[in-house]
Formats: sequence, C-alpha cells, structure tokens
Amino acid sequence: MANIFDVIPPVDENSGTFILDHGKVVDGVLKYKDDLTSYGWNIRRYNRLKEGALVLSRRPGKLTKDRKFEIYAGGVVTHISEPDGEGNVVAIIDHVFKIIPAIKQGDDFIENFQWDSKKKKPNSWEHFWNQYGMNSISFSDFSRLMQNANCVPLDGTLDSNEDDLSEEEFNDLNYLRNQGFKISVELDGKTRKKSEKKHVGIAKKLDFSKLNKLKNRIGALGEEIIFDFLTQKAIKEGLRQPKHVSKEEGDGVGYDIIYWNENNEEIYVEVKTTTYNYMDGFEMTQNEIFASQKFKDQYEIYRVYDLNAKTGECKLKIYKGPVDENQFILETRQVRVYNKTSK
Repeated sequence: MANIFDVIPPVDENSGTFILDHGKVVDGVLKYKDDLTSYGWNIRRYNRLKEGALVLSRRPGKLTKDRKFEIYAGGVVTHISEPDGEGNVVAIIDHVFKIIPAIKQGDDFIENFQWDSKKKKPNSWEHFWNQYGMNSISFSDFSRLMQNANCVPLDGTLDSNEDDLSEEEFNDLNYLRNQGFKISVELDGKTRKKSEKKHVGIAKKLDFSKLNKLKNRIGALGEEIIFDFLTQKAIKEGLRQPKHVSKEEGDGVGYDIIYWNENNEEIYVEVKTTTYNYMDGFEMTQNEIFASQKFKDQYEIYRVYDLNAKTGECKLKIYKGPVDENQFILETRQVRVYNKTSK
C-alpha cells in the first residue's frame, strides 16, 4: 500500500486542500475537461483554489452507476491559466494518483469520518457538498482521509524507466558483492493486509556482470536477488535447485524462476522490482496473466520494493496466483491498436 506522502512531493499545508467534483454536465455535455490532470472552473463564482493546492477528485452520485459518490483520485495543482473573457480558468494537476479502491459513499470509513472542516448531518450527506463542486477541506481532513488509502501514481512511475538504477546506484552495487542484499520478507502472502511477522534473509551470490548491459537493470537485479534467495532456501531445506528461466531461456513465458517446494511441486515465480516503496500497483504482461491463471496457486509474484542499492536492503511481498479480479484490482493501462481493414 502506497502512502500518499510517498506519492506526492512535499507540500505547503497553507496552500489549501480541496475536494473537486469531476464530470460536471451542462445540457448533456461535459462543462469542463475531465481527465484527472486538469480542472476547469469560473473564478467569478469560486476563486479560492490556488497553485500549490492539494486536491482530491470526487465523482458525484448522479454520475455513478450505483448513485453513490466516490473519491477516486487526487494530485497537486501546479499551474492555473489566465482567465478568459468570462472568467474561466483551467488548473493543471500534476503528481496525479488514483485511490484503489475508491473511497465510496456507504463505506463505514467515510460514513463515520469525523470532519473538522465541514459539518455533516447524522446519516445524511444532504447539503454537505458545495453546489458548485469545489469543497475546501482542512489539511488534517486530507491526511486522515488518505491515511489508509492505497494511492497509485497515474503516470506509471511504479515501473517506468525512471524507476531504474542510476549510474551512481549501479556503481554502489560493487560494494555489495560480498555483503549481499538484506531482504525483509512478509510471510502471509495476502494482499492489502498487515503481516503479523517478518522474515529476514540475505542474498549474497549475485551476478552483477551483465546488469550494466541490460535496459531494465532494476528488474534484472530483482531477479538475481530472488534467485539467490530461493537457492539458499533450497540448500537449507534439501530441495531441488531453482531454475532461472528468464536468464536461461529468455523472457516471454510469463514467469522468471521455477523452484520446487517441499512437496516437489513446481512453483512459477514472476519477479517485479521497484526502488519505490509501493507494495502494489505493478504492471504485468498478458503472458504473465495467462501463466498465473494456468498455474493458479503454483504461481507466485515476488514483489521486491523499496530497494536501496546504497544500503543493500530491500523488502519483499509474496502474492499467490492466480492474478484475477477475485484477488486483485486489475486496471488496463495500455491497449494495442490494429488497423481495421474493410473486406
């Protein structure tokens, strides 16, 4: 679960905090662009939103299928355009994140939330939200609303090229050849639940020789860490040695490593690595999804996160397959487009 203040940059609490209604419709069409990265309004009717403000995005109940409002995203206002002749402006929202799952009307959390900036009638939202759709709230309200929310950056920084080892970080790996990586492992294997205990392991025999030639060095390093971790576990427990499939046979089969458990069953492991401290929000290919659904509970995702090349430390969360909507929230990020030829 990604903490909101790990997703957005440091902010000035005095810049203001708002909940903005998206999807305003006038005469059957959107009044303003609704894409989470911008917000339009008229400063002659409301002129409190300023650059630097923290914002949350709300979809009113009249625009949702179940007629319940939801707070589903947010970000930071970094620029506001000059007003046109009628006073209309557009704010640019950066550091956008989605709240997964959204905070939804009817949930115990929001229904029992104690606001310190607004007054709510017991068991009713009547007259709570500003009719114009721009609601000022306190920084405290924002912080408490987001305290346990799972915030996933919209820009894909979880697994983008920005989330790779810099040259300085790569050079730091030379000091870890003998020391190895210290891995804090969550053992429960369940998603979005607190672990009751942790295991700490050390991955020592890492092959750094080919990392510098690879496009995704952070991904390759994560695989090396997990492969060594599983190798040590196999030696300790007298099990068959794991196989580094992606290294021996190449990518594309839907998993990176095979290891054998105490029942001599093959377990297929896909490794997802990030230097960020986001446990989930990782991307998977179609082949990886298919493999997880084929092998079911014999498929595991090893999520290596908060990896620090300077200190030689990382965290590990293990998710059990299959990857489907029963266990996970799946969000389509890219679509492949083909030309449709007439016949």
